Amino acid sequence: MNDFILYSIIGSVVLTVLLNALPLLFPKASDKLRQKIEEYSQRNAEQKYDPDQPDENKPKINIFFPWKAMLLGSLILTVLINLIAWLSR
Repeated sequence: MNDFILYSIIGSVVLTVLLNALPLLFPKASDKLRQKIEEYSQRNAEQKYDPDQPDENKPKINIFFPWKAMLLGSLILTVLINLIAWLSR
């Protein structure tokens, strides 16, 4: 059980560091993404909105994935579980 907790903490820290380091490893990717977002927002701002005519390029379902909140929640829960396990000894 102690090995599992140790591996869990190490895995959480490693994944957090990797996810935060990815933009540093690929700096041009974030610039390209920013440019595409600006182009998309500019194109949408120039179009007239007509609620009777659906946009063929717009997806029919909007998906929201709160990965930052999930990562933070995972880290907090890992620390809490480890603290409870340590205090229960």
